[in-house]
Amino acid sequence: MELIVKAWKRYGKDRLYVAHTATGVNIGYYDRQTGELHVEDPDMRYRALEALAPFLGGDISALAHVIGSTAPTADTDLTNNIAGSAVSERAAELSPGRFQRIAAKILGIRTEATSWEVGAAGERRVGGRLDRLKGHGWNVLHSIPLKSGADIDHIVIGPGGVFTVNTKHHPGARVTCKGDFVRVNGQLNHYVRNSRHEASAAARRLSSACGLPVGVAGVLAFVGVHSLDVKEQPEDVFIVPGERLERVFLAAPQILSPDMHQRIYAVARRAELWLA
Repeated sequence: MELIVKAWKRYGKDRLYVAHTATGVNIGYYDRQTGELHVEDPDMRYRALEALAPFLGGDISALAHVIGSTAPTADTDLTNNIAGSAVSERAAELSPGRFQRIAAKILGIRTEATSWEVGAAGERRVGGRLDRLKGHGWNVLHSIPLKSGADIDHIVIGPGGVFTVNTKHHPGARVTCKGDFVRVNGQLNHYVRNSRHEASAAARRLSSACGLPVGVAGVLAFVGVHSLDVKEQPEDVFIVPGERLERVFLAAPQILSPDMHQRIYAVARRAELWLA
């Protein structure tokens, strides 16, 4: 589908309209006076930017800020999210009264709220490690809400690619991994399958929004464990200790250009993409 750009000046306004070449129907316009892009269909925003780039004297990365004028507000910009916040909220909802909490602690009873609290603590630890990447040209998002009510713990975007990071906090546990099989204290879990599904779903959303294929790899980060024995890595999911997680990304070879990196990040930081 080809797009054409038409200049329009009238009534004190200066705009560049973007339209379908075949039909002449406008999909939106760029206001030269305010620097704002107005495109109703979010999936067409980057297509419009690509068409406008020659007229604005810049490439996609230089113009990525234009997209910001059509969304992230304080409520929809995921860069404002704190690691573990979604899980902490769930723990608070399930938390029993003060007397029940004291009794459970004395009796050593693990409540549902406790499990969520442990998960939140793990996400905060991993989030702290990932945030170190920001000084090395990477972007990190935390607690990405999904329409289903679940969330993605972390999304990492940088020169080495795009990753969904799933934190697993098992204090003192012995974890063994061989391919798709992960056992925690001998108990088999579906962590690899779930991480693969999460990454695949994220890739579909980002590819659709960006208008071109975006590969996403899943990462399982274990924190607080007694031991992590990875006998064989899965084909498309990385299993790593959370305590040195940032090193894995810094060692990754560059596969994304700066333009592509910024293009994906500008889309990924929008809550509406994940809630649709």
